[in-house]
Amino acid sequence: MHSMPAVTISHNGKWLACQSLDNQVVIFNVLNRMKMMRKKVFKGHMVAGYACGVDFSPDMSYLISGDADGKMYIWDWKSTKLFSKFKAHDDVCISVLWHPHETSKIASAGWDGVIKYWD
Repeated sequence: MHSMPAVTISHNGKWLACQSLDNQVVIFNVLNRMKMMRKKVFKGHMVAGYACGVDFSPDMSYLISGDADGKMYIWDWKSTKLFSKFKAHDDVCISVLWHPHETSKIASAGWDGVIKYWD
């Protein structure tokens, strides 16, 4: 198991998403005891060496992450398949957050010194 420098808990308090430095997001069920969900792994991005943030959509439909190339990745929560990816920043996309009430809005921050609000 690799280091997991960025973690976030789901809005319902059931899941913990951990950004692993081996270029995947792993999920733990945190209700009764910490249990890694081996079938809930999100891949396709490159974060090795960076603590890029992850976040759940408020309705638990998607998981989002930044990456070392400045891209933003959005995965479908149920299938773990990549839903969308796009260039968000000119340098590392270090943080991404869903708006807690308006599910179509996302904020991102990059090492290019820019904070963006996506709709």
